Amino acid sequence: MADARKSVIACVKKCIYICPMRMTISGLPRHFDKFDLQRLFNPFGWVDYTRILIDPLSGLSKGKGIVEMKQDDQAKQAMAALQGKVLGTNPLNIKEAKESGPRSW
Repeated sequence: MADARKSVIACVKKCIYICPMRMTISGLPRHFDKFDLQRLFNPFGWVDYTRILIDPLSGLSKGKGIVEMKQDDQAKQAMAALQGKVLGTNPLNIKEAKESGPRSW
């Protein structure tokens, strides 16, 4: 049991340094696509992943997105610089995404 616990702790420590920082962004213009979102964050560092949330019924953007950046310091710099910036009509609201734990159904 102790070996398994050490293995899990080592894996978690490794993940802290390797896992990208995920951010949620709201207040995006409705016409934004994932490439626009990537261009918005690229000046601050390497962007690993972008996604625009789409309403399944209308097929239109919800004005929200997700961005992952490999370096935490670059992601925090982007958050600080872009927080409250007005694109279109709404100010951007950027937060660090919380990891969801295991779900019990």
